[in-house]
Amino acid sequence: MARIRLDRLTPIVTLIVFLIIWWITPSFIKRFTQASFEEIQAPIWVASDQLETLADRAINNTKSKQELIDTIKELKRQNAYYKQIKNINENYKAEINRLESILSLPSRDRFRYELAHVIQRNMGSWWQTIRINKGSKDGIKKGDAVIFIGGVVGRIAKTNYYTSQIDLLSNHSFRISASFINDYRPLFYQGKGPDLWGQPKGRIKNAPQDLMTDSAKPLQLVTTGLGGTFPEGIAIGLVPWLEPDNTGMFQAGEVQLDKRLLGIKEVAVLIPFNRIETIDYDF
Repeated sequence: MARIRLDRLTPIVTLIVFLIIWWITPSFIKRFTQASFEEIQAPIWVASDQLETLADRAINNTKSKQELIDTIKELKRQNAYYKQIKNINENYKAEINRLESILSLPSRDRFRYELAHVIQRNMGSWWQTIRINKGSKDGIKKGDAVIFIGGVVGRIAKTNYYTSQIDLLSNHSFRISASFINDYRPLFYQGKGPDLWGQPKGRIKNAPQDLMTDSAKPLQLVTTGLGGTFPEGIAIGLVPWLEPDNTGMFQAGEVQLDKRLLGIKEVAVLIPFNRIETIDYDF
């Protein structure tokens, strides 16, 4: 009978001892250790993001002159378009302020926008999170809403001094109250993770039986504003089909999220002007 070499058991015994020590360690020491480790890693994440930016610049330097000219033309067109949108929004805002002053109504501006850059992505089969280069020093707190040009991005799940972690809209732990455009009945939305092709998905429940949709004209799902985390009317995704749920009283369906969600580079965190202590989630 072959003898078991004790030196081969050394890694296993070391792991078991470490797990026992970690298990009996007080929770506040664990939290302090985790937070300290993440703060140490923050400069590394920021540096890797800057290296990626330099690599993109190097790639652009290898492009031909005509490609660069075409890119500049396209950027000029987009810039002109967004300038027009900005002017329209400023006119709308001025008109809203004028009407508010006439009717003596309080201002509806409840949030300020903190722009941030994505420096890390964790796109697994279950956890779908990203990390941004803004943290508690910028006034960001756990539970703050995060959006981009395509609509909802997710919610702040954890903050450090320099960085913050965001649970994406497709994360299984993400839940929010939602509704369809021109239909104010609240629905239950939850992230579903990626599909077989890696695209982010979500799912809605408690949809009334009278709602109908199809892939040619899918229904647009938006936020309801309930809970105060997200403003009303922010886009969530499209619902191409609905089917009876297991209770037979309501309908359920899959939500197609914006494909740009997985490759997003810039986000905006909504920070309340008059922040108060609220619950972390809408549900």
